[in-house]
Amino acid sequence: MKRRAEEGEVLFGLHPVLEAIEAGRRTVDRVLVAREEGGRSLGRLLRAAREAGIPVTHLPKTVLARKAGREALHQGVAAWVSPVAYAQPEDLVAAAVRGRGLLVVLDGIEDPRNLGAILRTAAAAGADGVLLGVESTVGLTPLVAKTAAGALDRISVAREPKLGARLSELKARGFHLVALDPRGTTAWSGAALGGPVVLVAGGEGRGLRRGLLDAADERVALPLAAGVESLNVSVAVGIVLYEVLRQRANPEKSENAPRRLERP
Repeated sequence: MKRRAEEGEVLFGLHPVLEAIEAGRRTVDRVLVAREEGGRSLGRLLRAAREAGIPVTHLPKTVLARKAGREALHQGVAAWVSPVAYAQPEDLVAAAVRGRGLLVVLDGIEDPRNLGAILRTAAAAGADGVLLGVESTVGLTPLVAKTAAGALDRISVAREPKLGARLSELKARGFHLVALDPRGTTAWSGAALGGPVVLVAGGEGRGLRRGLLDAADERVALPLAAGVESLNVSVAVGIVLYEVLRQRANPEKSENAPRRLERP
């Protein structure tokens, strides 16, 4: 996790600090380590800092806790880092065109924990980037960074004020637009996900706006047992992202026409 401090921005926790050093997307000015800490993981972090030429300061755990904040789960490690910068939407599109052809578009996600979880899953699935709407969509807050647990150093995130126009551009460039929609009639396993894909998901309450739903090539739903009204949006996005990976790993099994969703 990270928070603001007089000295700059503080990133704390062994894994997030190690991710920041190894990814190299942010400037790590100094690493702080509690003198009482040790172990193999800490040794890896210290080696990474040394190889990157980052100064390391050892100090009492009580002093480190004061710098990180009372409620911080710092694990005996903190670092002064540069802020996470948003990428430019155009750069994300270009990266997806020449990369894996997989973008995630989010609109109306209000819960920072959901956004953090989606970012971590998107990074794990190898997505080229995540585009965030501006209206009623949470940004890269400290709680998002904490929930993502280091994934902000592995995936690019951009703000897009004109999602509708951007989706039209992506469609024109050959991307298949797949929207998560509880009322959709295509099963997640029957959607065409083998080629360049943009996965579009809406907020926890209202879901996707009508204009964004209408822009989609397919509306995909996940089957739910009787009595279960919906899935958490981060879980739903994760399921479909890994269906993308499954279809791409088995292209010969992914050429059937989309199957209709069978509801219980």
